[in-house]
Amino acid sequence: MKRSLILLFGVLTYGVFFATFLYLIAFTGNLQATGLIAWVPALPALVPHSVDLGGQATPAVAAVLINLGLVLLFGLQHSVMARMGFKAWLKHKLPASAERSVYVLLASAMLMLLFWQWRPLPDLLWSASSEAGQLFAWVVFAGGFALVLLSTFLIDHFDLFGLRQVWQQFVGRAPAQHRFVTPLLYRLVRHPLYLGFILALWGGPTMSVGHLLFAGSLTLYILIAIRLEERDLVHHLGDRYVSYRKQVPMLVPGLARPFNEGRDPVRGGAAEH
Repeated sequence: MKRSLILLFGVLTYGVFFATFLYLIAFTGNLQATGLIAWVPALPALVPHSVDLGGQATPAVAAVLINLGLVLLFGLQHSVMARMGFKAWLKHKLPASAERSVYVLLASAMLMLLFWQWRPLPDLLWSASSEAGQLFAWVVFAGGFALVLLSTFLIDHFDLFGLRQVWQQFVGRAPAQHRFVTPLLYRLVRHPLYLGFILALWGGPTMSVGHLLFAGSLTLYILIAIRLEERDLVHHLGDRYVSYRKQVPMLVPGLARPFNEGRDPVRGGAAEH
């Protein structure tokens, strides 16, 4: 019974994550105000709040403080629970196989809170005026989110979001030992998943004051998160990750020597996101 409940919890948590991820796309792109409603008429009802639309009207200074507080809450949850020491502590308090699912569920809850309480600041800063410019901006936006999703599958999507762990405990299989791997995009940049988020945040044909605050604060958080994550990876993997970090750029693709994965029986890089 316990195994079944843990499996059910993991599956439901994954469903919550995926719905939250889809809402994040719509929230960031104000998709309920685009031509997509011709294809999905229910979109305005499905996405009542977005970065520029539908939120509670609030004086500018208060709106900025509230929005920054929401990003800070998300960042604290996301980073504190991602640290290896916290993960080890949590595994002592919960079934170890559910640890990742709990992390994913709480991260999704923090994003939902942000969606719900975000205060729009819709004054326009810039907008792509030509059709070519708008098309390019939407390609950057959509390509960024596609890169995020692809990056998770290049390492282990189902492990990253807790499904593999709950399934292994359900069938009585010991957790698989991870390897340090650098598939495809991870040979070009160390954090393609974060790069995808940055592209998505800054993509789209318009930029309002609120969107600038959203994109800027989350980009700053991403840069801080990378520092914390790589500190853990150096501690965990040692010279193996130090060598990888020296050879492969963090976010901007550039010329680098081919990285030799070797045979280390652990996995690093984006596996720790």
